[in-house]
Amino acid sequence: MGHHKALAPENAVKHFIKRAGKYNSSSRWVNDAVLIGKMRDLAEAGSEDNVLDIATGTGKIAQTFQGKVKYVVGVDICREMARQAKHFVDYIILAAAENLPLKNNIFDVCVCRQGLQFMELKDVLSEIHRVLKPGGRIVLCHLTAYSDQDKDESFLIQRLRNPARKNFFLPDDVPSLLKDNAFMDIDFSEHISKESVNRWVGNASISKNAKKQINQLYRDASCDFKKIHRLKFENNDIFDSMRMIIVKARKRGNNA
Repeated sequence: MGHHKALAPENAVKHFIKRAGKYNSSSRWVNDAVLIGKMRDLAEAGSEDNVLDIATGTGKIAQTFQGKVKYVVGVDICREMARQAKHFVDYIILAAAENLPLKNNIFDVCVCRQGLQFMELKDVLSEIHRVLKPGGRIVLCHLTAYSDQDKDESFLIQRLRNPARKNFFLPDDVPSLLKDNAFMDIDFSEHISKESVNRWVGNASISKNAKKQINQLYRDASCDFKKIHRLKFENNDIFDSMRMIIVKARKRGNNA
């Protein structure tokens, strides 16, 4: 099956500089306590654990571990985003996740929400594997299409909304990538986020033309897409039940 890659994505740093000011209000899932709680629980992080938050952004995931673990390190490539996370992490690192300035085997847990789509997947998963201790846990959460049936329309909308996106996922893609990159005990579950399209496109990185295209794509969507995504057209807005996949896995231990 495999993930799908964008041909010429926009520079991610420039993209998130534009989005930083309104990022926390740009999607319902950003502040979704249920989603954040699922990731926290799957990480099984205890008071003696070191946690790495890849693509920490404004620190919403790091915050859920703050004060409950030994320390939290946040990594992001965008200074304007990362400075909003500084109160929720013990250390902040401005760096690409594909080249982490960190020692081998030092983290018990690595988490990443909505970051892999902007990265070189093989490189970042290799780096996560490197910095995790043997037996260390990884928890990833990413927007996907539902299936082959809706992927073409979903990916086109996602590309217009996030021009910096490099990768587009089906539900099985990230679990398969983890298996291919020496992780084990892989499991995943879904989380449905009902998103206001007006809100979802309301960030400074999207041109007026792209916003119009997105709205038109929703209105002209196939019957299958409308049914799968449970689209609702209400009060000059559109509501899309977007599918997110939460994946947990473990780095192979010394004796595994």
